[in-house]
Amino acid sequence: MISELETRSFLTNSDAHSLPKIAREYNKMQVEDISFKEIVKAIKNEDGRKILANYGLDPKLGKYHRTYCDDCEKSIETKEPVEFCPYCGGKNVTFGVFDRIELIKDKKESKSPSKRPPYIYQVPLGFIPGVGGKTIKKLLDTFDTEMNILHKLSEDDIEAVVGKKVAENIVNAREGKMEVHSGGGGVYGKVVSKN
Repeated sequence: MISELETRSFLTNSDAHSLPKIAREYNKMQVEDISFKEIVKAIKNEDGRKILANYGLDPKLGKYHRTYCDDCEKSIETKEPVEFCPYCGGKNVTFGVFDRIELIKDKKESKSPSKRPPYIYQVPLGFIPGVGGKTIKKLLDTFDTEMNILHKLSEDDIEAVVGKKVAENIVNAREGKMEVHSGGGGVYGKVVSKN
């Protein structure tokens, strides 16, 4: 929705502040070898090198996705950005990323170049209902990485280790079948079952 970005390649990377969050955002690239030169070619779509996909946190789960009222401590999810809180009337609001984009966009429709790779939302295990520290440890001890669990394993494989309900929640999060409540004001969003 911002004209100057229409032709740009996007990369998604984590600014993680803790070890468990390091791989939360990453890119899949087609390159000949691991070198700076090859990565530059992938970014520029040169010589058959390219970015194949971006993986990252659903933006709604971000700590600053929507505008937040510091007075009544609520996220503000209005259609149009607001400078005051519709709940309490306070003017002490912190603009969210979504709302800032709404303010600076110069187009009504989003347009991505045909070469832009998909952005694949992922819900980290720690956000999924019923998945706590012990469950995450058990899953990682069995399946090595969070990415294997989030993207590759069958529901049956997961269920064999942590039970039906947790496996169902992980697969539902993978398939976008969970409800996501937006984060704001430094507080992460939340994932809840739709049932």
